[in-house]
Amino acid sequence: MSPRLSTTGYAVLGMLALRPATPYELTQQMQRSLDYCWPTSERSLYDQPERLVAAGLATLVDDGGADGRRRYAVTPAGLAALRAWLADASAMPRFQNEPLLRVLYGDLGTVEDLHRVIDDVRVHVADRRERGAAQMAPYLEGAGLFQERAHIVVLVADLVNRILEALDDWAEQAQQITAAWESTQGVGLTDDLRQVLERMLEAARGRERPPGP
Repeated sequence: MSPRLSTTGYAVLGMLALRPATPYELTQQMQRSLDYCWPTSERSLYDQPERLVAAGLATLVDDGGADGRRRYAVTPAGLAALRAWLADASAMPRFQNEPLLRVLYGDLGTVEDLHRVIDDVRVHVADRRERGAAQMAPYLEGAGLFQERAHIVVLVADLVNRILEALDDWAEQAQQITAAWESTQGVGLTDDLRQVLERMLEAARGRERPPGP
C-alpha cells in the first residue's frame, strides 16, 4: 500500500507524472501553475523529490553529472498513487489571503493602513492578471507550454481569472465604502454595508444546494 502523502507531495508527484524534472524545474513550474492553486515554499518543493524516491513513488533518472542537477521521474507505483488520490474525495478549498487577514484586523490599525492594504489587493491582482495572460495567450496559437493539456489548463485558468476579478471587484467596492472613514473604529453597520450584507444573504438564500456525492 502506498504511503499517504501531503497535498504538496501529490502536487509534485503530478508534475513529475507530466515530465521528468529537476528540483529547480519544479520550482519554475510552481511559479507558472502550482502557485495559482497550491502555493508552496521553494524549500518544500526541493525536499519533495527525495521523499518520493524514499517512498518508491519517484526515481532518479539523471544524477546531473558535474552540475549536480538531478532529474526525477514518476514510477509506476507513483502514478498509481496519484490516480488513487485523484479518485478520492477532495478537501474543502482553502482561501489563504494575507491582505484579507489584515483587513480582518483593520480596526486595530489606522484607516491609512486599511486603505493601503485594499489598494495593494488591486495592484496584486493586476500583476497576477498580466502574468496569467502572458502564460495563456500562446495556447490560442497552439504554442502553450502544455498545449496537449489545453483543455485542463484553460479550465483552471478560467477559475483563477474569476477569482482575480472577484478580488478586484471587492477591492474597488471596499475603496468606495471606506473612502470617507476617518477611523477604523466605531463605524458600525452603515447604510452601504447593510446593503452589502442584504445582497449577500439574498444571494445565499437563492442558491440551490448541489446534490451530494
